[in-house]
Amino acid sequence: MNTITMKRKERIAITQKKRIKARNKRIAAATVAGTITALILMNGKAGACSTEYLVKPNDTLYSLSKKYDITVDQLMEANSLTSEKILVGQQLLVPDLVKPIMYSVQRGDTLYSLSKMYGSTVKELKEINFLQSNQINIGQTILIPQVAFNQEVGEMYTVLPGDTLWGIANRYGIDPQELAKENDLHMEMVIIGQQLFIPGTASVSEVEIVGAADSFTVEFNDEGKLLVLKVPYGTASAYQEMSGQYVRVIHKNGAVISAS
Repeated sequence: MNTITMKRKERIAITQKKRIKARNKRIAAATVAGTITALILMNGKAGACSTEYLVKPNDTLYSLSKKYDITVDQLMEANSLTSEKILVGQQLLVPDLVKPIMYSVQRGDTLYSLSKMYGSTVKELKEINFLQSNQINIGQTILIPQVAFNQEVGEMYTVLPGDTLWGIANRYGIDPQELAKENDLHMEMVIIGQQLFIPGTASVSEVEIVGAADSFTVEFNDEGKLLVLKVPYGTASAYQEMSGQYVRVIHKNGAVISAS
């Protein structure tokens, strides 16, 4: 599923680049060893997401590179520029760079679950970390190419006491068989601490906790609008105790995946 998403994001980026390149041509006619090596390479790699910027008076590629923490060469490459000259009113594509992070492996983590969580692939994680097998150990530190958050990139749910595959699937409004397939499960058993990829479009909301509506749902204040989300059974009381606090909630299909 993630591979399809990444291909779609790449197509969008290519389309954006072609459009900006065409605009730039019209304007111009009228008047961008080992883990340390991997870090350097990934810091210089543009992500699939980009921002469009309208050139203002006194702007230069150098000033824009400092403003967006990228290089002049990256700006020129993203916009297919052959010189550093830019014009007022010209529209530039500013790439969001892939920023790697160091991740400490937790209980229940697998290369597969981490690839889903961060929009990567098992193959890429193995190559970056020079791993010969899919095995990772608790406490092991690995390098992960963290991409800018996209609503189509899957988020991971951590299995809690009392959870079942059927119950989790029902909470997110998906078929249990689909949930099992997405997580490469060969049986319906799930384990406390295990991380599961939840299909669907993820949303991120900075909200105030209002309180528990019942044992299965919690109400949040989202900039004056009431946001009601399902939560795992037995956790609503914890939200109630945090009433009035602000949290960052990641949710899909009307149910909370994580809150921090």
